[in-house]
Amino acid sequence: MAIEKMKLIGITGNSKDLDKFLANVLFKSDLQIEDAKNIYNKGWKLEYYNYDYKIKETLKKCENLLNKIGIEYTEEAEVVLLENIVQDIEQKIEEIENNYNETINLLQKNQKEKQETIEKIEEISKIQDLDINIKKLYDLQYIKFRYGIIPKANLEEIKKEIENLNTILFEIKQEKNISWIMYFTTTEYVSSIDGLFNIQKFERKLLPDDLLNTPNEYMKNLREKIRQNEFNIEGLNSRIEKIKSNAMTEVLGYYRELQTYDKINTIKKYIVHDQNDTFYIAAWVPETSLNEIKSKLEELKNIDYVIEDGENPPTKLKNNKIIKPFEELVKMYGMPNINELDPTWFVALTTFIMFGFMFGDVGHGLVFMIIGIIFLIKKQKVYGSILFRWRTVSTDIWNFIWKCIWKRRYNKTNFNKSNK
Repeated sequence: MAIEKMKLIGITGNSKDLDKFLANVLFKSDLQIEDAKNIYNKGWKLEYYNYDYKIKETLKKCENLLNKIGIEYTEEAEVVLLENIVQDIEQKIEEIENNYNETINLLQKNQKEKQETIEKIEEISKIQDLDINIKKLYDLQYIKFRYGIIPKANLEEIKKEIENLNTILFEIKQEKNISWIMYFTTTEYVSSIDGLFNIQKFERKLLPDDLLNTPNEYMKNLREKIRQNEFNIEGLNSRIEKIKSNAMTEVLGYYRELQTYDKINTIKKYIVHDQNDTFYIAAWVPETSLNEIKSKLEELKNIDYVIEDGENPPTKLKNNKIIKPFEELVKMYGMPNINELDPTWFVALTTFIMFGFMFGDVGHGLVFMIIGIIFLIKKQKVYGSILFRWRTVSTDIWNFIWKCIWKRRYNKTNFNKSNK
């Protein structure tokens, strides 16, 4: 229950190593970054790094790809080691997306072809028993034929006059109230015969353009085509699953790297560089973490550092795990300076007593415990810990005090009054 002493550390190095240094060292250390331009000599010609908008764009592309493939991810930033540059990540994401889109397009094409083939089979199935080469019918110079459906009652009317008509009629198949028919006539009478059949509500059906042999042979080819489509669909589905499986690790890895780059992009607004492309970082480090930071920096060949006391250091509270969640309540009202007392223990104690008085019932305590668990599940660890640990404990303890002490005293007082 104290305020840690802080030291100011200045770190310099080559700009080409900055991103990896931030991700691999600074983000994993107990440092509080400071605006370097306010710390280093004003006479130096130091400039801030430009914000890289490409990182946000690439991060959005990666999110879109994950959504398209159907892979769950969390937007909570996790700092990871950097293995790829942003340009390479963007290129790899585009390659994966193009591969996925191409596979999906092929899958949809085969599914569409299969459905169209099934519909063709349904159309041709009515004439599959006709042993006629359909191409030869189309090649007839003076004879025309029509194929389609007609209501049964109307067909009976035509049959009555068929002997007086210049046409040959074949009834192929009957279905409920309609009949599938084919009729032939010469080019001389085709207009009048078509008009007569149209009056009787004949509905012409066009045969597929690629029907160039007998219907039976044509259907065999269609069934073979369906089998090929199904084989292709199975292979493409396996390919899609493989892309998804690889993306679970590969694309998610790129996403975490881009999140780290995005965090670096944000923190660079506090870092400066000179004309020689040397970066300058200023940060506050707790004295307890100083040796750890120094050992990390000394392992890096191209990094130099200097440690000073610094002016107006930030306040860092130091409390045990039980008291620590209540630091957030202290921060709501303002942090003490380095020469003042840490009030966290007092806030924790008064909160404990206050909620014990306000909610001295086990039922209330259970409600707060459940709310605390929900906060913890939602990763609101600070407030979840306060609700779960303290309000539940304070409720139970004050309930126990009431039962064991105050209630006993109350009953004893009433007993003495009744004896009088």
